[in-house]
Amino acid sequence: MYQFLLNMWVMRKVNETYLQGQVTKSRITQAEYEMIVATPQV
Repeated sequence: MYQFLLNMWVMRKVNETYLQGQVTKSRITQAEYEMIVATPQV
């Protein structure tokens, strides 16, 4: 799930609010969330 959400983040298909919701649903960890949002978007 991490790789999928990372790709969606890079392509600007998801925002920080959506990603934080995925942490709440336990699909990704808080550390993975922080790595995703630290990744530059295109």
